[in-house]
Amino acid sequence: MATVTDLVFAEQFDHLREVAEQRGWPLKQFEGPGFELVLPARDGSQFGLHVMCDGYPGTPPAWRWCNPESGVFDQPADTPRGSGGYFNANGRICAPWNRLSYRQIDSKGAHADWHLSTWLTNPKTGSCTTVAAMALRMAVELQSERYQGRKGK
Repeated sequence: MATVTDLVFAEQFDHLREVAEQRGWPLKQFEGPGFELVLPARDGSQFGLHVMCDGYPGTPPAWRWCNPESGVFDQPADTPRGSGGYFNANGRICAPWNRLSYRQIDSKGAHADWHLSTWLTNPKTGSCTTVAAMALRMAVELQSERYQGRKGK
């Protein structure tokens, strides 16, 4: 029997697939549920994101920078740097819609002050309440002046 997570993720992943196809972003779904997405940056480079959506929407997805070829996570060469809230110095996407922003989940999480159970009502969530909106937000950030290259360079 399908769970709430399965049903919500299936519907939202279909929308994300449409967005990715329209923009030419490589997207691969995997079990768990989750996906891997590659987004372009304003300097012509690309960044991979590995996103686990288990427990979603009760719990936000876990967004990690990755190397899509090797499958390795959180390496400086595969992590963008920049100014502004989304590009955190600890290598995590700093947003209420990223489970890894919460210190109680991840020791690199910047926020002990946020509560995981209220991520959808956190004012900093903004309009990012679907996986497509979250992906679009990161695409915008990678194209903005806040993006300043790779951490490993």
